[in-house]
Amino acid sequence: MHPHSFFLALFALLVSLVTDTAPNNVSGTWKPTNCIDLNTTEIGEWAVSEYNKNVTNKLVFENLISSEITFISGTLYLLLVAAKNESLPNPAEYYKTSV
Repeated sequence: MHPHSFFLALFALLVSLVTDTAPNNVSGTWKPTNCIDLNTTEIGEWAVSEYNKNVTNKLVFENLISSEITFISGTLYLLLVAAKNESLPNPAEYYKTSV
């Protein structure tokens, strides 16, 4: 095999690997995650508890409605949670948060 053929084959292999994995790891691209995932639900509960540290009307976490994830300089979650104001008889409302 000629050296040029070897490098051409190696280059073709590398290009196919890069183009195959690049769309999955684009920084800043939001992707939906599994809402049933216990880890994502815990992050939603934590977000509500952190919110409650800074307000007088506390929220009670009910469930996670949707979640998306992106990678920028770390992992960023965009969550839509259902929470109820504990001081009001109203039904749960949706709150959007990023963690």
